[in-house]
Amino acid sequence: LRAARRRAASPSTAHHDLIPTTMLALCVASAAFTAPVSPGMQMRVSAPQMMSKFNGGVWGMEQKLEVFKAWNPESARDYDNFNPFERNDEGSMCDTNGCFPGQSRGYSIPIRPDASWAIMQEENKVMDELKKDPKYNLSGKPGNWSPSWQAALGAPP
Repeated sequence: LRAARRRAASPSTAHHDLIPTTMLALCVASAAFTAPVSPGMQMRVSAPQMMSKFNGGVWGMEQKLEVFKAWNPESARDYDNFNPFERNDEGSMCDTNGCFPGQSRGYSIPIRPDASWAIMQEENKVMDELKKDPKYNLSGKPGNWSPSWQAALGAPP
């Protein structure tokens, strides 16, 4: 009986009895930090679907020339009617929908074509010819870029 009382009163025995309980509590508590959280509703964010037929394809010189030829500067600028060679006030080039990085809602990084010195030299020749087109240097028309060009369009489709 004395030995049982000494063990019960002994701090080392009480300490050994707490170790399994403490370890269990720590394991359960740490599981709360690593357990996966399952939200009641998942939100998925996707890029807005634009109108351009070149979305998802290469945005190279041929595609830009096609958009430029179809561009009507007298009509309001929209996701299909824009000058693909026009730069914004930051000197950026637009994507396949006429949107500019950091400024326009709905900008998506275009797929760029292969580039080499020879390809760039050929594109420079095309650009020199294109700059002779009266439409190339137009400004102040409804189809030209302005900081508020998307205001009338609302959210991108």
